[in-house]
Parts: sequence; structure tokens; C-alpha cells
Amino acid sequence: MVVVLIIGVVTAGVLLSINFAGKDTALETESQRLLSLMQYARDQAELQTRNYGIAFSRNSYEFVVYDVRQGLWRPVIEDDVLRERTLPSGLGFKLVVDARPIVLGESLEVPSGSLADSGSSPKADSRAVPPTGSDSDSGSDSDSDSDSDSDSGARSFAPQVMIFSSGDLSSFSITLDRASAGRSITLDENQDGKIVEKPMIESGT
Repeated sequence: MVVVLIIGVVTAGVLLSINFAGKDTALETESQRLLSLMQYARDQAELQTRNYGIAFSRNSYEFVVYDVRQGLWRPVIEDDVLRERTLPSGLGFKLVVDARPIVLGESLEVPSGSLADSGSSPKADSRAVPPTGSDSDSGSDSDSDSDSDSDSGARSFAPQVMIFSSGDLSSFSITLDRASAGRSITLDENQDGKIVEKPMIESGT
């Protein structure tokens, strides 16, 4: 009886966190977290005059910074606030960049930030062009070129959403959704250039 009671209480708590008064606590919390982190990264980009970006998978994301010395994007290892984060079970992302839906992978593919060829010359351009989101590895034809291929992959990587040192952002729309409940919250940039969180949408309402 005690076990049954405990299970009932836990189940009720989960249902309340999702359904009470039309709210979804986890969805709202993750949306607000991402909004705060994007605003923080934008501030850091302007303060440090460095280009930042965000790489997304279907249920995770990570902020990256452009390393001018190495000529590539890498994780923001010097700031744990911008570390990789994974959404709670049941939540996922939908991403649109420059009015084009992006196909998100099941996992992040952010380079480690170091090159096998440390003596290679860095790129001067710190504003990489965002990928379409549908890029995928086609495989290597030669095992002997694995280090070179790895370097090439690291250099060609770019986050889907850019946060430039000027404070400008690439055109984006990020939707966090709970498909099973038909609920979603979208973040985008308004006409004043402010990142905003739109009201939760419930399908069928």
C-alpha cells in the first residue's frame, strides 16, 4: 500500500507540472534558460568583441566561440555557463534559420577545439557562414588522411545560430516543443533586435 501511495503521489506531481492551469513547468523553464543564456552570450560577444554561436541537435545545444588564432569554432571551455545542455525527456527543438527549416541531428557534432596540425595558419575571418543544418559526413576514403579529415571537419564546422561581436544575430526562430502534448514556445528576435519569448502555444486551442 505504501508503494502504491508513493507511485500515486509521484504520478500526480508529474501531471500537475505539465497540465495544471495549462502550464508546462519543464518547457517554460528550459525556454527561459535558453533565453537567458542567449542574452548572456550576446553580452559576452560585445564585451569581448568575439563571435559566438549556438549549435543545436534535436534535444541538446551548446554555445561555441570563434577562435581567431586557430581559425575555427570551438566550445566555450573558459565559461562553464555556456556548456552543453540537454533537454529533459519529452522536449525537443525545431529550428529555422534565414526562413529555412533546419534538419537537426540526434546528437551535437561540435569539434573539440584543437587541431592535429597545430602549426597550420589561422584564418583571419571571424564570421563564418552558418551551415544549412543538413550537412552530414560522407565518410573518408583514406585512413591515412584521418588527421587531415578531422582538421578539415573542425574548420568547416559552424553553428546554426550566430551571435556576432557587434551584437547582431543571424535570423532565427527556435521552438522548444513537447510533441506528445502539442505544446511549444518559440524564441526569436523582434524588430528592435531583442530576443523575445513568445507565449506558449497549445495545438487545438
